[in-house]
This record gives sequence, structure tokens and C-alpha cells, in this order.
Amino acid sequence: MKRYGLLALVVLAGAALILAAARPRSAAVAPRAVPANARAERTLSLVVQGGAVLPARIEVPKGAAVLVRVENRDPSAHQFSLLGYESAVSPAALSPGGAATVRFTADRPGSDFAWLLDGKPAGVFLVQGSHLVEGHR
Repeated sequence: MKRYGLLALVVLAGAALILAAARPRSAAVAPRAVPANARAERTLSLVVQGGAVLPARIEVPKGAAVLVRVENRDPSAHQFSLLGYESAVSPAALSPGGAATVRFTADRPGSDFAWLLDGKPAGVFLVQGSHLVEGHR
């Protein structure tokens, strides 16, 4: 009788091990690599002076959240906008001595973007990074 009890115990233990090994495990999904500096908000302070945007050239990494504060030091009013980001940045009216704030995500890499004053290029905005999505060919 002892033999059958021991045999039953071994069979049950083996069945438990088989069930534990066969149980599906949740697959860990690795997050997509994002440069650590890309998601941090970039605060840019721009000045309109002499019909130009200063500093004349601004660079941010692709994916950065951008907060732009622009101050008009010219004696005349200006319309401020960003060429290439028209759908993300609404034009801002700048009265003499006035300021405006715009917020957007720099999600379009390249160097073809310009700060516009009254529809004319007055400074350069560059977004560093690739237009290719990692993992795609």
C-alpha cells in the first residue's frame, strides 16, 4: 500500500511541475528608445528687434516639447509664426513692447523651418534627428 501512495505522490508532483511549466507567461515589451533629452520641455526666449528674431538660429532635438516666449522690442507691430509648423503653431500678433507664448512638439526633423515676421523669414529653427522611425526600413 505504501508503494501506491508514494507512486501517487510522485505522479501528482510531476503533473504539478508540467502544469507550472506550461503556464503562459506575460511577454515583456521593451519601450521604444527615446533620447532622454528629447521629451524634456525646451523653453526658448526669442526677441524681435530690428526686424529680425534673435537668436538667429535655434536647434532642438526631434520630439522635444517646445515652449517659445517671444518679445517684440520693435516700435512696430508684427505677425509672428513658424514656417513648416503652421498646423501646430498659430500665428501670434505682437504689439510694440508686447509678448506672446506658443507651445508645440518639434516632431518634424530638418532645417527648412523659419521664424517668420509678417510672412518673411527672420530666423532659423532646426530640429535635430532623423525622419526615419527606428525599426522601419
